[in-house]
Amino acid sequence: MKRSSNSHSSLFLMEMMVAIMLFSLASAVCLRMFATCHQIGEDTKDLNMAVYQAGNAAELLRDAVKAAGGEGAAFPECILAEYPQAVAEGASLLVYYDADWKACQEGKGAHCMEIVQGQEEGLSLYDIHVRNMDGKEGDVYALPLKLHQPQRP
Repeated sequence: MKRSSNSHSSLFLMEMMVAIMLFSLASAVCLRMFATCHQIGEDTKDLNMAVYQAGNAAELLRDAVKAAGGEGAAFPECILAEYPQAVAEGASLLVYYDADWKACQEGKGAHCMEIVQGQEEGLSLYDIHVRNMDGKEGDVYALPLKLHQPQRP
């Protein structure tokens, strides 16, 4: 009788070990899924805010080109009026944002929007690039903008 009792407890121990291993495996998979979902959510939030900020800059530039008529847009003054902490460097302008997407100074930025101005006959060209400052390669969002310069009569 001792043999059957001993074999039952050994079998029960093996079942418990298998159950614990399966539970550990399932919890590891779930934890990985939750981490991935969180990262996708953060990336989506960054993309949405990048689209919003680039669109806002595009509207400011469109209004400036329209108001300037055929005399050229008031770049970067139209952006500097909205973002006084922006940094102008020749034909480009850098606007820095903190982690909550509020405009901030250069050293405190988690995100950066770069606006580069170009010219073509009768057109104002702008390239708007929004990037993360965390070392990831590439743009979060890029918006090429071509605006027709109206001629004043």
